[in-house]
Amino acid sequence: MLKTNFNPSEEHLNNIKKWLIEEWNKTNSGFYCNWNIIKHGFARNNVIVITKNDFVIGFIVYRAYDFQAIIDITEIKPTERKKGIARRLINDTLDYFKQKGLLVCHLHCSPENSESFWKRIGFENFPDLPHNSTINMFKPLIETLKPTEKAESDTNISLWNCEPYQANGEKAKWNWDLSFVEDNETLTKPIIFPVSSDWQVELTKNGQKVISEKVKRFPIDLADSGSFMIIRKLTT
Repeated sequence: MLKTNFNPSEEHLNNIKKWLIEEWNKTNSGFYCNWNIIKHGFARNNVIVITKNDFVIGFIVYRAYDFQAIIDITEIKPTERKKGIARRLINDTLDYFKQKGLLVCHLHCSPENSESFWKRIGFENFPDLPHNSTINMFKPLIETLKPTEKAESDTNISLWNCEPYQANGEKAKWNWDLSFVEDNETLTKPIIFPVSSDWQVELTKNGQKVISEKVKRFPIDLADSGSFMIIRKLTT
């Protein structure tokens, strides 16, 4: 019987170590080389496991911040792969993050050949970011407003994938047409999108440009929250 456990025991940690060592000795691969990260994650209660008859056959190590979770390691025991166990563990983990009030999950895709798997369960690639050579992927944990190539309404947010001095005369890369609930401030759907904090972003309301600034200086809701621009409410 499979069970996802969000508070694993020392014995569960020993289960993980046992089969990671076996995998490393047989194939010189797997995440035993990151054992210290796993052990420290366990000490912080940041390890989630999936068990079969109370023996761990898969685990996730993560970090959680105010609004985002970062998955550091995900692995399934080699003999238990291609059985849907990873999907079950990850979906249960994402539900757990959502229940804790987190808004988005982020990961570095390693090994690189796992990218197709993460895409199948709904993760998307980051846009190209400055000084970044790894495959970064993300998945919002709530329904979000999706960007378009061109703004269609007179109240919108536009984003360039460059700094303001480079954006002059260039079309915005992404646009979000905004709609609101009854208070006329809270977005019907929030914007959650990975960005560089130095990129140019603009707010236009009723056809008038209100703010044009770097993301990190954009004074709206959670505009610069770690690796993401998160906007739920306009207060200006």
